[in-house]
Amino acid sequence: MNIAAFLSYVIITSVTPGPSNILMMNESRRFGFAGAWQFNSGILSGFAVLGMISGVFTAGLYSWIPVIEPYFKLAGAAYLLYLAWQVSLPKRAGKETAAVQSSFLSGFIFQVINVKSILFFLTVMSAFILPYHQSVSSIGLYMTITICLGWLALLLWSAFGSILKDFLAKHDKGFRFVMGGLLVYCAVMVAAG
Repeated sequence: MNIAAFLSYVIITSVTPGPSNILMMNESRRFGFAGAWQFNSGILSGFAVLGMISGVFTAGLYSWIPVIEPYFKLAGAAYLLYLAWQVSLPKRAGKETAAVQSSFLSGFIFQVINVKSILFFLTVMSAFILPYHQSVSSIGLYMTITICLGWLALLLWSAFGSILKDFLAKHDKGFRFVMGGLLVYCAVMVAAG
């Protein structure tokens, strides 16, 4: 396996905008890093569980990936477009809606059904790990590296949301427009890729 290609793919894919990154940043923008920790820890936990499930699933059904991947891509693109629409909507009036924090469970469930992350793990397994490694220990090692790098990227986005909270609040409409646009871009890339 080409380690440089593997690490490049994992780091670039993890750092580029995606639904989890954007939602973690938004939650931290609203409640600060510590205030968003409940939701963000759900996303982080969901990411780890999804990585493990994808590792087992992909290793067991390696020959079926080309058959099912197009359906995941279409479903994922549609879901990302829905998220883009939700993120782009203007704020609802009223203080009680702005104060509602997302839960650990909502972050966890969101991450487990996040099609960008599903495709990310399927690609890591089918393109970088399984063609070169079949032992459980090797697969476990590379999936652990993948999950840890993904966690770092997610936490980075959350930190940006917290650090830039005042700036983002001042430019909320533009922020929502850019984040919605980035989600549309993700949807196009998932569908085309």
